[in-house]
Amino acid sequence: MATAHRRTGPCGTANNDCVGAESEENGGKRAILALPLTIRQARQEDLPTLEWYGQHTPHREIIAGAFRLQERGDGSMLLADVNGFPVGQICIDFLRKRPSGRATLWALRVFQPFRGLGIGGRLVRAAERVVIQRAVPYAELGVDRDNAGVLPFYERLGYEHCGRERGQFLYHTPEGRLVRVAIDQWLLHKRLTEGAESATAAPDNGRCLRLAGD
Repeated sequence: MATAHRRTGPCGTANNDCVGAESEENGGKRAILALPLTIRQARQEDLPTLEWYGQHTPHREIIAGAFRLQERGDGSMLLADVNGFPVGQICIDFLRKRPSGRATLWALRVFQPFRGLGIGGRLVRAAERVVIQRAVPYAELGVDRDNAGVLPFYERLGYEHCGRERGQFLYHTPEGRLVRVAIDQWLLHKRLTEGAESATAAPDNGRCLRLAGD
């Protein structure tokens, strides 16, 4: 399964203090918070938190499988960490399409309160850097055909249509129920080179998100 986008779904250190500010706007107060963001590999202790308060508990087997792939050296599981909480995730599978020189990006997701802040793009670019480090020529991903609204996001990142994939994906819920998921996706790919911006950009660590709320 080459799914990158599928419908499913404490501060105060010396270097990463949270900053808050208030300004008057339309007679009220608008709070702006800056939060430190780090892109890093997943650790064993992250797995329960990646269920996002039950939202992805049915996908526990999938999350664990992605982590095992990383442990074997056949994959990578990158997280967007905000104050110790994984607000975003992307996985890389180096094994599935290794003979064709492709790494599969999949399971890109961002926790709802943090969407629209550019985290998805940062995760994709971080994944591309990992793919380049492994000397794999292409990054490939899948987008469900009933989720066409996300295509412009990937196109802006340089991905091009390269085919279609149909099939079935199976997993078990924690209760032992077998779930069959039909796959009907557009495939998109991007050729990655050593001269690309994604290869030379500094690691996306210690940057700040700015959250505004009324």
